[in-house]
Amino acid sequence: MNNPWEEIQIPSRDILYRIIDSEHPLRLLRARDIYGRFLFIYEFSHSDHIPDKFPELNGIDIYLQEPEQSPADNYMLLLVLKENKEWQIFLSLCNDLVMSTKALDGQTEATLIILRRLKRWQKFLQRTRSGLLPEKEIKGLIGELFFIKRHLIPAFGAGTAVQFWQGPEDAPQDFSVHQCAIEVKCQLGTTTPVVRISSADQLCSQLSEMFLYVITLGKSDEASKMAVNLPSLINEIRKKLELDSPIDLERFNDLLYQTGYIELEEYRQFNYIPAAEKMFSVNNGFPRICSEDLITGIERVTYNINLIDCEVFQAIPDWMELS
Repeated sequence: MNNPWEEIQIPSRDILYRIIDSEHPLRLLRARDIYGRFLFIYEFSHSDHIPDKFPELNGIDIYLQEPEQSPADNYMLLLVLKENKEWQIFLSLCNDLVMSTKALDGQTEATLIILRRLKRWQKFLQRTRSGLLPEKEIKGLIGELFFIKRHLIPAFGAGTAVQFWQGPEDAPQDFSVHQCAIEVKCQLGTTTPVVRISSADQLCSQLSEMFLYVITLGKSDEASKMAVNLPSLINEIRKKLELDSPIDLERFNDLLYQTGYIELEEYRQFNYIPAAEKMFSVNNGFPRICSEDLITGIERVTYNINLIDCEVFQAIPDWMELS
């Protein structure tokens, strides 16, 4: 991943900037100042909805520069990165602000949206975890995103598909599709056909139907045409949302950040080929442990399910096709 701020020379005075997207409805700039710091600037002509106080972001200073000469001058909202070495996280934040405001007709709601996004980032940057997700979580997230792309978007459209995704919000199951709960699990093709269930609620839904979707992944490299990785899946879904339901793009980005994902080039090193898919109807005969099965004194349980013993439960929801 190239650092776009490195393409801007350090100015001898003031700032030197480049417009991020000439077709964007807002005037958004990427800039450097005389100290070589990296800046993101939103330049606007209206003072509507300007808060008295902006969120405090770890590693980033926020300033509001008011018009100096006349009412015709522009306001400028400046985000300044304190440490240039953190540019990848800063780039993710800036890209989020660009994407979240891309569908606007003008500036009317822009400051409100930008403020809301900054508040989201305030919470995200307060987390102690940084850098890449563990590979186990990378595979799990790939499985959920693949399910969205492969099955939910064709059946319901991109916006509705994202609304069904509830796993990042700590729901018991990954997806709630009307009256159907769906839990997604990944396994590598080189391992035994076993999936880990992490709680007594994960396969026990209050909805009328419950399914377990298992995708088998084979390790690969990015050169393979069939390979998927997190950046490629996320970009595909974002493009679908931009075309079909721009209003749901912000929710999708929120859910991604709740998983702990930020845009880092290193994620392109984790490539997998979707080798097989199976789905099981989780009914009363399915091998599972529910909360009501736990005796007094047991508060938490994790267990493995051997998928070979679950073949008889293979089934899919009415709305879904499984090749």
